[in-house]
Amino acid sequence: MATHELHFEDGVLEFQQDVEWITSAFPEADPNWRGTDSNGHQHHAVVDSEHVTYPTLKLVAGEPYWCAECQDEHTDTWWECSVCGEKVTPGTRPSTPKPITRSQQYFWDGEPISTERANEIMQRQYRAEIEARRLTVRPPIGRRVHLASDPRTAVTVVPTAEGVPGDVVTVMHDGTGRMETLSLSNLLGARL
Repeated sequence: MATHELHFEDGVLEFQQDVEWITSAFPEADPNWRGTDSNGHQHHAVVDSEHVTYPTLKLVAGEPYWCAECQDEHTDTWWECSVCGEKVTPGTRPSTPKPITRSQQYFWDGEPISTERANEIMQRQYRAEIEARRLTVRPPIGRRVHLASDPRTAVTVVPTAEGVPGDVVTVMHDGTGRMETLSLSNLLGARL
């Protein structure tokens, strides 16, 4: 059983996980696979959000058929070159072990708590960290900062007009060039 601790100002959140590593007997797609069909067309694997895809191949399905052994209908599929239609078998590798959480327990300062309460504590801490990163002084011109409403959105600080209060800043949105004057409370201080 693995034990982890998160230390906060008002206490310690401890969580214990019973994790089992599972390996399948079946191979999995090799994300590093590259191959060339008999017509010279090159093919490769691409990892797309944890799934392996093949941009130069198309998945083809055969006609459905009845399997007398398992008493069910099946449809066979295979990969073909999208240019010439040749059947291509992408490379595989042995299955990678994957963790499966069997049980999980949370403790706040040594006392058992529910998963919901643990999530509340972690969310509270996350909000406190975001709040602590808010800007309190106008950032220098040219600095890239993030919007508090969407921390993934970056903007660049540009000169602000004279006479504007010190708690606002003018920014330029990346990619569009759109200018906007915002309160400092709308920005996070994290750099890209």
